[in-house]
Amino acid sequence: MSDRNALAIELLRSIASTAEQLMTLEEGDLDHDCSHGCAMGGGVRRLLVHNTDHERQHGGAITNARMLTRDLQESEHAKLVRDWLHERITLIWQVMDASDELLDAPTGEGEWTVREHVEHVLYWERDSIDVAMREVRE
Repeated sequence: MSDRNALAIELLRSIASTAEQLMTLEEGDLDHDCSHGCAMGGGVRRLLVHNTDHERQHGGAITNARMLTRDLQESEHAKLVRDWLHERITLIWQVMDASDELLDAPTGEGEWTVREHVEHVLYWERDSIDVAMREVRE
């Protein structure tokens, strides 16, 4: 695996680990004190705001480095993966904090439930990518 792909995978694994922890927080936990320096004297809410801005700041620095070195992301492959990741993050956001009632509610008259839509996405993602990767590797 190339260094660039290893870094991307490390970032993706970190997302899963951090998201798992953050999803255990309750709304009131955001106002809890936090001693970490990145909270800048504020609570958990300020820490999360800082961490988001921190990501944006360093992402901008990387974009700038790519511009200066003329190493632009022009590949179709990178764009397809970026678009898929964006849609997956959006789907995750849609189900975050959803009640069981919402997850089991149909999305329209005679339609699948929210949970069934997610299960469908997960199944067909795995199935389709497994087939594609097997065929590419043959």
